Amino acid sequence: MNGRMNPHRTSWPPHASRPPGARSLTCALGVALIAAALSSTSCKRSTPTATPPAPAAQQDPVALRIGERDVRLSELQSEIDFLRAKRHPSAAVIDTFLDPAIERRIALEKARELGLDQDFELKRQWENLLIGRLRETEIEAKLREATVTDEEIADHYQRNLETYARPAQLHLALLHLKVPAHADDAARQAIRTRLEEARALALELPADARGFGALAMNYSEEPTSRFKGGDIGWLEAGATASRWPEEVLAAAFALPENGALSEVISASDSFYLVKKLDSRQAVVRALEGRLRAAVADSLLREKRTAIEAGLTRAWTESIGLTVHREVLDALDFQPTEGTGGDAEPFPPSP
Repeated sequence: MNGRMNPHRTSWPPHASRPPGARSLTCALGVALIAAALSSTSCKRSTPTATPPAPAAQQDPVALRIGERDVRLSELQSEIDFLRAKRHPSAAVIDTFLDPAIERRIALEKARELGLDQDFELKRQWENLLIGRLRETEIEAKLREATVTDEEIADHYQRNLETYARPAQLHLALLHLKVPAHADDAARQAIRTRLEEARALALELPADARGFGALAMNYSEEPTSRFKGGDIGWLEAGATASRWPEEVLAAAFALPENGALSEVISASDSFYLVKKLDSRQAVVRALEGRLRAAVADSLLREKRTAIEAGLTRAWTESIGLTVHREVLDALDFQPTEGTGGDAEPFPPSP
């Protein structure tokens, strides 16, 4: 309070006169104690009789009046209990509690007076806080209960076995010569003859030669591999997207053993020669380790999604929903450049 006397403080020196409100509160407490004592005494002298319940205003009296708003004793007690649970020091005694509590409520009343409580962004933030608390109380507990059994994991694995299979692979070297668009038959035959010559030379290469060796520089126009013996790396069987023609892939995967050469392959506007460098058999990943964990995680996400969707449907059924489409059609949507719009039915999950 910047060292000045706060008009709302409730701690007074013993010699100072207390504000009227404090005297009233003291008197009220005194009257209550006297009434309790008299009641206790009268009970000893007479047979107890049924007493009608006190009116709500007496059961929960007004403790503060801020503007036009009454603050009842139960509201202040709830705030004290909340602060005590948070181990906040202001919950210890009234001297440290009352001034901040009053200042907070005066500030809130002023904010309402200025219409700040109607600010859409603030309302949106408050709604998101409410929905977040709804998730904690209604959804998160059920999500934590969701589990995946060994039987569910095994069933998913069997139903999606092809997903966990690695197809056969082939390590390949290749020579490639293009046929000009306007080449006649003689020109085409000359290009084919050149690759047949390369094939004959390739058969004479030592066993440890890297692919086609130096032949690739002289007999191939494929820019990414001609300087490394024609090596184009590993190819997967059954791949639907490949830069190489189907005729080339079919001939390559038909080669019997490592080191085998194909015949010269004619494909559209080119001729090819391929060599099998290495191969890997098709395998199916075992349901263990990382794969098992990944399957379990995927199934758990599916269950959590289903739980959330089910609760949303249940809320809709219990609360009720009526959509007037003819009214909604009058809404004016103006897309904002550079944004995807606001689509946040729920805040992000924790």
